[in-house]
Amino acid sequence: MRFIGWDLTDPYARERRMVDVARVDLGGRVSFGCLRWPPLTAEGVLAPEALVETFPVAADDVVVVDGPQALARPGALVREAERRLRAPGRTPDVLPAPGRPFSGFVRGSVLLFAALHARARLPMLDVDTPAVEHARLFEAFPGALWRRLVGRGLAKKDSREGRAQRRQALETHGLSFPPGVLPTHDQLDAAGCAWLGWLTRTAPERVTAVGDPLTVDARGWLREGRILHLGLDAS
Repeated sequence: MRFIGWDLTDPYARERRMVDVARVDLGGRVSFGCLRWPPLTAEGVLAPEALVETFPVAADDVVVVDGPQALARPGALVREAERRLRAPGRTPDVLPAPGRPFSGFVRGSVLLFAALHARARLPMLDVDTPAVEHARLFEAFPGALWRRLVGRGLAKKDSREGRAQRRQALETHGLSFPPGVLPTHDQLDAAGCAWLGWLTRTAPERVTAVGDPLTVDARGWLREGRILHLGLDAS
């Protein structure tokens, strides 16, 4: 069993950045890699089959993604989970067009979750199971995780001090990184996601899910959805 964290980027950007990947085994050992978004079709579409092929998931993998899993409820400009955790990217009730800040990121993430759920059959909280121990596809927001783990004195994520703080926090709570490596802030966000997935199987009482339950509307769109987070008494 592997626990995988993806730190998503904007697949519609002119200069696409790679998606950083962190993999954690049952013993808490971390390794890193990266993935490249599939090309858009001639019509500018991210094809579901291409997404599933490009973001491969093995039979026992638990995947946690830094990116929104679903649209807001009809009429809302932001999901309840994003509001409560103070996420900078806000997901509206319709799929946003690329071009504005966070729009391409949000669009790509929602489409990726939809493809993995419908085509790769990855079970998700609320629509497939009520228990985090049985779901295999989650959303996380590392910004809220670091605030919970480190608290006051949290340095900027791209500073050397901030990166060291985040690595130390994860090491304190069971992960081990390659010797002599200070990961980038994107790699650490991916590792934080993977760590939350690891906890769903090794210490599920330590995690919680914030926000409104995930639903599927009449047109088949995933809406709202809870964000995997560290419980209040677990830091």
